[in-house]
Amino acid sequence: MTTAPYQRLLTALETDRTRQLEAARRAKNPETQIAASSMASAFLHAAAMGVREFEGPAAAQAYAERATRQDGAPS
Repeated sequence: MTTAPYQRLLTALETDRTRQLEAARRAKNPETQIAASSMASAFLHAAAMGVREFEGPAAAQAYAERATRQDGAPS
């Protein structure tokens, strides 16, 4: 089930996550990098929770795996 509000929320969370990943990459000190990376993880978690609620646990797992692969994170 994909509704317009759900899709807007997912898009917003993905956009915010992308911004935090970029901030982590640009960070000049470790504390800033850790904070931005942690926020990016929180946005991924929130998005995966939304996917789980609307599409089920398997879809949430696939979403999270796909998102981390796209970022170049280790599998």
